[in-house]
Amino acid sequence: MTATVSLSLLTACSQPAEEQTSVVRPVKLFEVVNRQAQNLREFPAIVAASEEASLSFRIPGELLQFPVSSAMIVEEGQLLAKLDDRDIKNEVVALQADFDLAASDFRRIQSLLEKQMVSQSDFDNANTRLKASRVNLQLAKDRLGDTVLTAPFAGRIAQTLVENYQSVQAQQPVMILQDHQTLDISVQVPESILTQVQEDRVDPSYQPVVTFAGNNGTEYKVSYKEHATRVTPGTQSYEVIFSMPAPETFTVYPGMGATLAIDMTRILGNGNPGSEYIVPMTAVLKNNASGQYQVWVYNPDTGTVTPKAVTVGRITQSGITVTSGLEDGAQIVSAGLSRLRIGMEVKPLERERGV
Repeated sequence: MTATVSLSLLTACSQPAEEQTSVVRPVKLFEVVNRQAQNLREFPAIVAASEEASLSFRIPGELLQFPVSSAMIVEEGQLLAKLDDRDIKNEVVALQADFDLAASDFRRIQSLLEKQMVSQSDFDNANTRLKASRVNLQLAKDRLGDTVLTAPFAGRIAQTLVENYQSVQAQQPVMILQDHQTLDISVQVPESILTQVQEDRVDPSYQPVVTFAGNNGTEYKVSYKEHATRVTPGTQSYEVIFSMPAPETFTVYPGMGATLAIDMTRILGNGNPGSEYIVPMTAVLKNNASGQYQVWVYNPDTGTVTPKAVTVGRITQSGITVTSGLEDGAQIVSAGLSRLRIGMEVKPLERERGV
């Protein structure tokens, strides 16, 4: 019996102990974003034509030619519409005859005056008739020219408002012409931002970028054009307008929506962000042995963390500035650094992104 008990004890002692499983510590991660991206502000924008004209005739009449249609591209000086000019042409012919007669009478009376065969008053009357006939003839010629409507600038017919052979009144809009080579990008900027802008601190070389829906995020540079100093009705915002050449490979019409991205550091004069990053204060710890500041970088491939030395700058309301040692997209532990060890396996609890 003693042998049996001893054998049982020996067997029990010879069984391997269960391996103690290592604990994977949960950690809170913060994704590093370049300060320039952190200061990138996006504004909803509306596309507008940089130049737009509502075209009309100066005189009433019946349309005789209307060779344009909506969306048509026209060149400067191109014929857009023409009124029936028969009556005005007849008027010009009649007034031309009156002018020729008045000019002939004037020359005859002037010759007689030199011979003292007519009075000075006869000469003055002839001169007055000549001037009046000249003015009437010129006015008729101007009206004849007003029967033709040409493009004041190269552009696109945005909309036609009448049909051919229709009678139109003086100053009645017949079409809208828009510049198709340059676009305006209009945004509403809150007063809280405009009050911080100082003209002498704005980077004059800076060009924000605009993107359009359905264009795969392609960015186009824009240039500042003008801004309103009167608040937009119903808001506490002011209109700011940028301009850009119309894209050659993508169709953009006035009225379409867009998104304008502005780096506020270039507008507010907060300096060149370079490769600075702003991270939470709790993500940086000073190594007492080396005297250097460090962060703990998470490796998603291995699930482990390792320390990395960094250079820190000033403290801001959003956190502490790191001027070197970090790269875009790096994931660092943002809390509980004192409990970490080199190569420790961790589990991401939550990941923040730079703001």
